[in-house]
This record gives sequence, C-alpha cells and structure tokens, in this order.
Amino acid sequence: MALTRRSAMLLAMTMTACGWGDGPIREARGPSVTTGALTLSPIEFAETEYWMIPTPRRLIPGPRTVDADEGRLRVPMRHATPGADSIEIHFVRFKSTSETPGPPIVYLAGGPGGSGTLSSAGDRYDLFQALRAHGDVIALDQRGAYLTRPYLVCPNSWDHPLDQPTGVSVVRQAITPFLESCSAHWSDSVDLQAFTTRESAADLDALRVALGAERLVLWGISYGTHLALAYLRQFPDRAAAAILAGIEGPDHTYKLPANLDRILLRVDSAMQADPALRAAVPDLPGDLRRLLARLETEPERLAFVDRETGDTVGVVVGADDLRRGILNQLGEREDIAEFPARIIPILRGDWTAVAPLVARARRGTRELAMTIAMDCSSGASAERRALIRSQARTAILGDAGNLGLEARCPEWPVEDLGDAFRSPVTSDVPVLFISGTLDIHTPPSNAVEVRAGFPSSHHLIIEGGSHDDDLLLSSPEILATMRAFLRGDSGLTERVRLPPIRFKRP
Repeated sequence: MALTRRSAMLLAMTMTACGWGDGPIREARGPSVTTGALTLSPIEFAETEYWMIPTPRRLIPGPRTVDADEGRLRVPMRHATPGADSIEIHFVRFKSTSETPGPPIVYLAGGPGGSGTLSSAGDRYDLFQALRAHGDVIALDQRGAYLTRPYLVCPNSWDHPLDQPTGVSVVRQAITPFLESCSAHWSDSVDLQAFTTRESAADLDALRVALGAERLVLWGISYGTHLALAYLRQFPDRAAAAILAGIEGPDHTYKLPANLDRILLRVDSAMQADPALRAAVPDLPGDLRRLLARLETEPERLAFVDRETGDTVGVVVGADDLRRGILNQLGEREDIAEFPARIIPILRGDWTAVAPLVARARRGTRELAMTIAMDCSSGASAERRALIRSQARTAILGDAGNLGLEARCPEWPVEDLGDAFRSPVTSDVPVLFISGTLDIHTPPSNAVEVRAGFPSSHHLIIEGGSHDDDLLLSSPEILATMRAFLRGDSGLTERVRLPPIRFKRP
C-alpha cells in the first residue's frame, strides 16, 4: 500500500550508482593518503535529500556542506583467510568538534543494505553533526552496500505474475530464475557466502584497527543493531558503548506474527479514539478476519486502465496481498496516518485504488544481493520457526512478515550462521536501547528480550513511535537522551510521548 523508505533508498542508491544525481560526496579538498589497506581523502560533503524524490533528475542537494574524510578500507573476503581475496568497504568520517573526543561513533545502517553515507546526508544530517561533540562520527557502508566494492546489486529485475495472488510458492516460482541469474552473475567474482553479519562484524573491527582506535561506540538502527550485537559477541572488549534503535536481536530476523498483530491492534485502538473512525470500523479485527478468509478461497479479480499505455490491465489480489499491504502501510507513522483512508474503502468493497498499486509493486522489482545474503545467513532457530508457525495459524496478518524470506532463502547460496550466532548476547558494555510502541518491524519486546543480557543498559520508549526515523528524529528528547548517555549521565529519560496520530479519513 505504501512505498517503503527501504525501497526508496535502494532506488536512490541504484540511480546514483548509474550516474544520476550528484550524491553527497561533492569534491576533493586535498590529496588522498594511503596507509596500508586504508585510504583517506578529504572531501566536501553535502546535505542531500534522497527520500521520496520522484525522478532521478530531482535528487535535490541541500544548502549545507561540511568538510569530511572519505575512507576506503580493503578487508579480507573471509577474515579467517586474510591472504586470499579481498573487498572494499566505504565510509565517511566527520571529525569531532570536541577538544577531548571520545571513541569514534560508528553508524550502522539498517536494511540490511542501507547506506550510512546516504543516511548521514539526508534527514539525519543534523543528528550526525550533533554527535560530533562526542567523537568522530563515521557513516559506514557495510560490505556489499552502496559505494562499497563490489556493490552487490542484482542485474535486471523480476516480475510477479499479475494473474495470481501473492503467496510463498508463487513468489518463489517467479523469483527463482532471477535469483539464479543474480547468483551466477556475482559468483564469478565474489564468494557470496562470505556476505554474512559475522564477516561484517569483523570488517568493523578491521576499521577500528585501521583508524587506530582502542574502542568504538556503536550506533545502529534496525538491522544495524543486529550487526552491533554480533560485534559485541565477537569482540567483547572493543566497544565502549552502544546506542541501538529498533532492536533486531540475534534470533529476530524472522518476525513473530503475534508482534505484527499487536501493532495492528494498537493502531486500531488509536483509531477507535476518533468517533468518525469508530463508527466507520467498529470491529476492524473482525472485519479483516472475515475479508481475509474470503480472499483465501475467492481472490479479487481487478482491472484498471494503464495511464501510460491505455491498456486495460487485470490483477488478481489474494489474502497475502492484503496482509503484505497492511504490513507496509503500518511501517512508518506518516503511513499509519493514512491507514484508515486506505483500508476502509477496501472493507466496503471498493478496490479501485488497489489494482494499480499492486500492479506497480509487482513489476520491475530490484534486489540487492547483500540484503538477501545477510538475512538468509542469519536465519532462525528451530524454536523460533516453530513459534512462528504456531502464531501464524491464528494471527490476522498470518506470516506476512516472513513471506519474502521464505520465498528467497531456499533459492540462495547461503551459509547458515547457526544457533550459536542466534543465541542471546551478554555484555557489560553500556547500551541505550530505543524502541517505538508502534514499531511493527522491531517492537519493544525485542529490546526487552535482548536487554536481559545487558546489566548496564537503559531503555528509552517512544510512545506512538513507529520504525525508522521515529526512533531518532521524532522528538528532540531523543537526541538529548543520546547525548546524556554518551556523557555518562544518570537519570536518563525513560519515555517520550509523541502527539496522537492525526488519521486521514476516506
């Protein structure tokens, strides 16, 4: 139902890689210096907004620039065999503004496949700059992601058939030839099974060594927290502190259906506070269950006129299409606000707006091989898979949160990292956990579970906060708490309450 930030970020990275747009790295400010495997180049770095720009030529640079260092570090493809093949990771370093800086603060993007460079240039630009008061801030591009070498974008794209409803078997059948082609394309030059969170954590420590830092401060969001936790396990004495927002624990790659439903019900509760919405959908859970049950056996057969070609296009929409659409719509707060306007017409039998959205989502899908490799290698324990199956039987959204993984992972050359990797992490490192009560991807319960192994931790809860930017930018109290944590202050803020969502009505 909505274009996700992750999809738009991948689009922006692909367009920039193809030479469209200036990008945040503007011009050299001096000669490059190479020391061993590390090359540092002084640059001008520009604030650049990539989110939701409709065409490549409208990648609009912001007015502000800052001096920074662009870094490239060669690391082993597999750290257990350092004399063999190597790859190159990329980062941008913003030097500290403090006369007595602390350890470098390394930003670990989500996804997997998000770009630290683009994150530091977009709407989080001010946040990155503010943290320079505590140490150098490093926007890391993880192995296989934007500006690294190789940048593992799959060639071409794949299409989901329009005449069949979404489901694991349908998606797997459609995507398998594409995945085989992508794997064959990259297997000639890289070891795809080396693109794992464990190897990426070793890259992070290689960066620490190359920068001459005794320890690092880890700053991760979403998948970046998964990577940070792996680093804390593998290198327990080399982190000074961590700020983790939207927690994906070691065994949280596959999502629990009960968590998805819990967020859906919280959104419904917020809608019920609006008298007009309460009158329109007095029983959203019941309405959805009845509609989904019908779609399981009687998919909707829709049609619309393609504006570009003038042709009439047919689309078949089933239960998992609706489940996935709801999941996407509940991803971020601005999309949650539009949820009633999207779902109420559907519940009334009006699918007019749905057909072109579904058709567009099924055509020309691009994939980042790094994303598939990282998620599939992290996998899930047998216990978690059993819990997912049990919960999916009765959950409104079923197993919609894992449909993509279930379709892709069996067809990808993956090295499962095993249950030792997925076991709980314990550490005395101070950690600030940040969660949003409306985060459907990384709910607060994830942080509660992981926090059991961190006695020196604090949990900041954003009431009404969803995934992504809400966890970092929705209130000035979040940055204030982050800075207080980095200073070692006591009495940190425990809850930030966002204003009620202003829902859009149909």
